[in-house]
Amino acid sequence: MRHLLDLPPPSRVAPRGIPRVVTLGGGHGQAALLSALMRLQCDLTALVSVADDGGCSGKLREELGMAPPGDARRCLVTLSTTPEVAAGFEERLTADGEEGRCVGNLVLAEMTRDLGSFQRAVDWVGGLLGCLGRVVPVAEVAGTLNVYDLVHGRLSGESHIERLSNSAVVATVDGPDVASRQALQAIEAADIVFMGPGSFVGSTLAALITGNIAQAVVNARARRVLVRNVRQIERTGFPGAVQYDDQERILRDHLVIGSGGEGVTFDVLVHDDRDLGETARADGSKELVGPVASNDGRRHDAGRLSSVLAYHLQLAHRADTQRHDPVDPEAQAIFERYLASARARLRGGVP
Repeated sequence: MRHLLDLPPPSRVAPRGIPRVVTLGGGHGQAALLSALMRLQCDLTALVSVADDGGCSGKLREELGMAPPGDARRCLVTLSTTPEVAAGFEERLTADGEEGRCVGNLVLAEMTRDLGSFQRAVDWVGGLLGCLGRVVPVAEVAGTLNVYDLVHGRLSGESHIERLSNSAVVATVDGPDVASRQALQAIEAADIVFMGPGSFVGSTLAALITGNIAQAVVNARARRVLVRNVRQIERTGFPGAVQYDDQERILRDHLVIGSGGEGVTFDVLVHDDRDLGETARADGSKELVGPVASNDGRRHDAGRLSSVLAYHLQLAHRADTQRHDPVDPEAQAIFERYLASARARLRGGVP
């Protein structure tokens, strides 16, 4: 069996005329958007936050000093065309010393240790999973999310902020001084940059304010679109979330910081059961409206969202939306080897 280092790097050459689309965020919200975009003809790059500090990801960042892999893993699994391997990446271990550890996170961690680069590990996993698009962490190193909350004052740590904060007005990410080269290149080349949906502070804002990502988004020629969450948010009962009008204002404020003080506009995609259209706003942006929510109104429906995105952004539907690639036996062997290495480390406590 060849070593992972011997395998050729993944190709990133997009067909001519295919729109380049970048999503910015992390967690379940970004995965929902990716599920919709996979149904459309576009060259897709998912930029993910590196500020997660909870659960299995938080343990790995503490143990290995690496960027947390959880958000990248979730996007990789969403973009995968090899369901069997992707299902294995989502499994949780139950043996002694392994309780709650996610297989995909462990494999990404071991690959990062071996290859010396988080991005390279993510790219190789993308190849193993046959991903329809690229996943790019916004930085190679972990970031620490900080906010100033109107009620609690200064708070630090993404999981701590998600539990306590519902009135954050300013956010920063410590750790990465600059964003990764791959993230900046993706934004520079993009035709459309999506921000959201999902946890506004912990995912969308955390990715945007890492390094010089906001500056890149402001300077890019791309159309900027905020995908608003579909569930109405109240100030009480939903820690970590702010009202829709607050989200747009806070996002605009942080983009203005990235611009050095210049005004910044972006379109906003919102859910409406009964309408499909757009409304011009006073600042020159547009409100894009369409039925994008699931039947229970709690999340985006991938099929409905893809149809609304196709309508508003002139994106064609893919012909091979049900594509399932065969599992490469060599790729499966690589997966198993790295998983075995990770489990041995957990059992032996090897740093």
